[in-house]
Amino acid sequence: MEKKPHFKATLTYLATEDGGIVTPVSSGFRTVIRFPYDNKDLIANQTFLETELVFPGDTVVADIILLEAKEALEKIYEGIDFDLLINSNTIGSGVITHIYRK
Repeated sequence: MEKKPHFKATLTYLATEDGGIVTPVSSGFRTVIRFPYDNKDLIANQTFLETELVFPGDTVVADIILLEAKEALEKIYEGIDFDLLINSNTIGSGVITHIYRK
């Protein structure tokens, strides 16, 4: 059973020299998302809509599925920003542009 995305977001990955990813990533990439209203880490699966590969420093549009995020889905809204993290290191940021369902 395929899960449907929770929201669409514009993601900006930091350049490698700024602490971002070192190698390109593809659709299906999982990171941790952290919203500004709390410090809870949410696992997010990203599906890139306009490209298959994302390189350090790129800005892309992606559909996002949050895993075990019922509480977070009640608090998010279009325009809220968030951080993208791997192993507690910030690798980028994003902004929700469309919510598919709550």
